[in-house]
Amino acid sequence: MTKPEFVYVTYIRTTPEELYRALTDPELIKVHMGGHGPDSTWEAGAPVRWKMDPEGEFEEVGQRVLEAEPGKRLSYTWHTLQPMHREMFDFASDEEWEEAVRERSKVAFDIEPAEDPAMGVRLTLTHDGFDSPDSRMLEGVRDGWAMILSTLKTQLEGGGFPSEE
Repeated sequence: MTKPEFVYVTYIRTTPEELYRALTDPELIKVHMGGHGPDSTWEAGAPVRWKMDPEGEFEEVGQRVLEAEPGKRLSYTWHTLQPMHREMFDFASDEEWEEAVRERSKVAFDIEPAEDPAMGVRLTLTHDGFDSPDSRMLEGVRDGWAMILSTLKTQLEGGGFPSEE
């Protein structure tokens, strides 16, 4: 049996190069990730540090870049559940929590020209490697990725964002 996955496809009126830049440039990441998110050199094998709190510092949480092909593909391992997540999800027991924090998934962004050039690029996000359909991380990433990619699309298509004060 294959492990469950979350797949999200969207079309963005931009170039493959600009989309890849938005996924890897720290200043652009801050916009579509709401002030937090990943940071890396984006080379295969490099660590992906994560800022969980917009006011916090980047932390090493065990993520690594798996693939980095500018304009085509970016893939990295995903962090496990962190202590802050225990408060977000209702765990019935310490045993359930201990099992959940061992799960290691991965995310991939595949970028390709849209079938219709007027549509720009087709972005396929695949977040997979979850242990079960009841995975707490899978539950958490579904809405999170939809919001992030919606904001990314708006950002790249020239939509307005409130200025940060």
